[in-house]
Amino acid sequence: MEKTTVSTATAEDVRELLDATRNHGVPDIREGLTKRTIYVPVKHGAIRVLHFMPENPVSRRPLVFVPGWGTLLEGFQDLYEVLYGRVEMYMIETREKKSSRMDRFRADFTMHRKAEDIGEAIRYLGLDLRDFVLMGSCWGSAMILQGVMDETVDAPTIVTIDPMHRLWYPQWMLNYVAPLLPVFLLRALKPVLKTIQLRNMHEPAQRKRVEAFIKNAVMWKWKRAAYHVRNFELFGNLTNIKREIIVFNGTNDTIHDQRDYPKIAKELPGGRFIFMEADESDRERLMGIVAREFALVREEDGVPELLRRFEVELTR
Repeated sequence: MEKTTVSTATAEDVRELLDATRNHGVPDIREGLTKRTIYVPVKHGAIRVLHFMPENPVSRRPLVFVPGWGTLLEGFQDLYEVLYGRVEMYMIETREKKSSRMDRFRADFTMHRKAEDIGEAIRYLGLDLRDFVLMGSCWGSAMILQGVMDETVDAPTIVTIDPMHRLWYPQWMLNYVAPLLPVFLLRALKPVLKTIQLRNMHEPAQRKRVEAFIKNAVMWKWKRAAYHVRNFELFGNLTNIKREIIVFNGTNDTIHDQRDYPKIAKELPGGRFIFMEADESDRERLMGIVAREFALVREEDGVPELLRRFEVELTR
């Protein structure tokens, strides 16, 4: 990561925060008793929103969370562990995911459309009338930023975790494999695609995520979604976003390059960058801590006190 001025907080401070959240008594996120399922109508289909509502939440406002490309619910068990019983959460699963109900022949999978779905879900749930935190991870963060640029997404507080500036698949795959190979052949080539994706990955946690994504991918959605975003790029376009955006990073792996995140925060006129160094295996737990702290304060409180000591001073 590019080294700029950071507060006196250390990696040991982060480890202490992470260790304080470990609670193995929390139920499986897939079977949570506080969860309800909502299908939100969007253009040419519907997307799934999962609503987690504790009996006695201590949060002052709800979290609206947009996961990354292809991520599965069980991958956020550590985040759930941090928030369980404390924070009301809505998880918006965008249209490229297995849970969506899309018209196979007409559905659009561009970033503009997926971002618009997020805005429509916020309004459908009545959240646009409340104070809430909108947080995305990886590709989810990219969709949120696209929506802010398009003026189809807004929220009192926006936090982007490891925002992807472009889709991480090789360009030759996006230009030639996705559009040209039929779905049945792509399905048969899943083992080959897995080998390509994992060839330079050494982080066990990241490998496990990618393996699960490929195994559960609905290939016609993957094919169309990958092709529709093949030319997507955040760098060079972020100056159009004038409002405050929080950019957060803490871990590094083959897909998430730490050098990108301070650059993204710098390009955003109202960007602020928070860095909490941790191991890749704690990525989702870190997300949980960030989400919890923002949910415990109101919009007018700004960056929560616990996180301020990890903010990096940006030089523009």
